[in-house]
Amino acid sequence: MNAIFVFLIGGILGLLATVLFEAVLKSNKKWRHNYYQHHKLFWGYHIHHSSYGLISIAASLILFFINERSMDAFFLAFGLGIIIQHTISDGRFVFIEKQKGFDN
Repeated sequence: MNAIFVFLIGGILGLLATVLFEAVLKSNKKWRHNYYQHHKLFWGYHIHHSSYGLISIAASLILFFINERSMDAFFLAFGLGIIIQHTISDGRFVFIEKQKGFDN
């Protein structure tokens, strides 16, 4: 029961963190501009915030192998929550894409 509760809390927090992040970007012009300018650091590729979900899932694998069972479930669910919410809000399953109009 405890593992299911931790997993559900992780998923809900992942969804809420993504909703909050996207709301801040939509409502704050300066932060939105700064966030979308970072793609120039990656040679014209836009790194979507769903990539943070992949990082969280990778962290859950590390925690799994060092035998931290409740924390690995939390980080797995948190990462899945981020990816699911980003896919819903963006309308597509994407992590990295070539930025249009950017010539290297």
